[in-house]
Amino acid sequence: MGTSTYEQSWDSVAAAHRALHGIFLGGKQAGQLRVDIELAGPAFVGVLSAFFRNVVERVFSGHESVRAVQSYLELLKSAYPEELSALLPHPMAVFLLEQIGPGAPPPGRSALCPLEGGVIHQMRLVVEYVARYENLAGPELELYLQGSCARYYVGDC
Repeated sequence: MGTSTYEQSWDSVAAAHRALHGIFLGGKQAGQLRVDIELAGPAFVGVLSAFFRNVVERVFSGHESVRAVQSYLELLKSAYPEELSALLPHPMAVFLLEQIGPGAPPPGRSALCPLEGGVIHQMRLVVEYVARYENLAGPELELYLQGSCARYYVGDC
């Protein structure tokens, strides 16, 4: 007997959770979690997107100006210059506001750009260093990650 669509999609979300937990709470590299990332499929980017939203919503409401968000990202970059040398504050400010502002697309989607490669890397940097800068760690960060799984699963913006 086959697996239902519900079980398959929840299994994908669970695999995304394991991979993202390993990256953000376990200090592992994505290559070490390849099996879970592959099992997650599109849910990996969807849960990452929801996690990105959960973390940045600690700082922003989605009603800020691009300049205000860019200033925060520049502050973050100056606090961690070596680690965030690849961060692009202006494009990420525009993307961040699209993701959390009024009319945000469902987690895992963007009208601005494909959620792949460099964008995923930028999202990872923002999540990791906003969490660090805002003292969001351990069980509290895990709670944000668990919430991102639910947020993605139900398609909540």
